[in-house]
Amino acid sequence: MISKYMRRPSKLVLQRKKADGFTLIEVMIVVVIVAILMGAVAMSIPRDINDLMKEQANRFQAVVSLSQDEAIMQSRELALGFTESGYTFFEFNDSAWVVKSEGPFKAQKLPQNILSQLYLEGVSVSLDERVEVKPQVFILSSGEMTPFTYEFQLPEQDRRIKVTVNAIGDVEQEILDQ
Repeated sequence: MISKYMRRPSKLVLQRKKADGFTLIEVMIVVVIVAILMGAVAMSIPRDINDLMKEQANRFQAVVSLSQDEAIMQSRELALGFTESGYTFFEFNDSAWVVKSEGPFKAQKLPQNILSQLYLEGVSVSLDERVEVKPQVFILSSGEMTPFTYEFQLPEQDRRIKVTVNAIGDVEQEILDQ
């Protein structure tokens, strides 16, 4: 004899009532997919080139201040070398300048559409890619550094951003529109 608990389910139970709408899970999945697609589209839209130049100048200003702090805290001599496409940090080890390659002090290459120019004591320094980069600005463990100006400029535009560093390491940024 079959007990009432072991009976087969009725046809009514087996047939599932078809829903008229979407479940909450389905709606949430669609929202997540749309958000991911919107993020991808937003990231692929080119940013304003002036914003990119400002970002590079801000990064340079921050890393110069950080390098001064690092030189003081570690009691080490650091240096900066420049090329027409970027800049490199050096550290004095034993009797030679060695390129720093870790963290924020690794060599920085500027985007192709940003030009740069270095001025030491108000005189423009020729920056050549073909010549091996050597230290040009020295950051001493006492916190002092070679005074210099580093300019960022867009080709065919008069807008420039000038980052000036004095002998005690104060860093100032100025936007120049000619």
